[in-house]
Amino acid sequence: MVNKIYESIKRSCGYVTVVLNGEKISQGTCFSYTPDGEIITAAHVVTGRMPIRLEDYSDPNAKIFVKFPGRPVIEYFVIFCSVGINVDAFSEIIQLDIAVLAPKEKQTIPFSYLPARLSPPRLGDRVFLSGFSDDLSLPFNFDRIAKRDFPGMQDFLSAMQTGYIADMMGPMTKSAIVGNHVRIQASNSEQKISVDFSLFYLDNGVNSGASGGPIVNEAGEAIGVISQRAVTSASQSTDTSLKVPAGATIGLSLEPIETVRQIKLQQALTKI
Repeated sequence: MVNKIYESIKRSCGYVTVVLNGEKISQGTCFSYTPDGEIITAAHVVTGRMPIRLEDYSDPNAKIFVKFPGRPVIEYFVIFCSVGINVDAFSEIIQLDIAVLAPKEKQTIPFSYLPARLSPPRLGDRVFLSGFSDDLSLPFNFDRIAKRDFPGMQDFLSAMQTGYIADMMGPMTKSAIVGNHVRIQASNSEQKISVDFSLFYLDNGVNSGASGGPIVNEAGEAIGVISQRAVTSASQSTDTSLKVPAGATIGLSLEPIETVRQIKLQQALTKI
């Protein structure tokens, strides 16, 4: 059963590259959750930074490309990028690090996908997390030892930059246990918006590049998205602000997707 889950994750994970005016500004992981190829990723993978700003993902010069194993690179557009809730009791907007994107052009071949389960994991659950993290490197360090003036080599290296590592390597998948689980409710009475979601810590770490990857339960369902690796203080007399990876991963449940659906439905009804 675990083997099948790993294979399903591998087929469903995509490598995200965001390009602005010809320059790569962000890269990370995503996963398809519908047969039409809609994807979930971390919002900061789309924008390259936090906090999320509208201009970052609405800039017409910004292009989002996704590479799935066995498929050509596909250009995507943003359905939503982050959920911002102006909570009555807080002075700043709460931004949830989750985004949903869709292919710019309809794809004729169905996608492998991880069905999304909107209910959160429980404390102590075993899960699997996956992404194109810095743990991975090309076999034999091809990118370092390659002769760049060799015929065709520049095309090969350029392809690697746009996600073809998805074909050569696939994502790094790890198992973990939900070691901490915080249930959060954010609401705004004026906007009539309310969202319940879970923030949870997993007892296994990921590295840069895995953000936006799936967190999958033992039934093979996506129950969360990787937001970031946890860090901890390593304060020293010469540098009191020093922080290092804590060996854990922070995940966000997928419930905000339903909140966005409700918001869009309300907006549509208002226009009628």
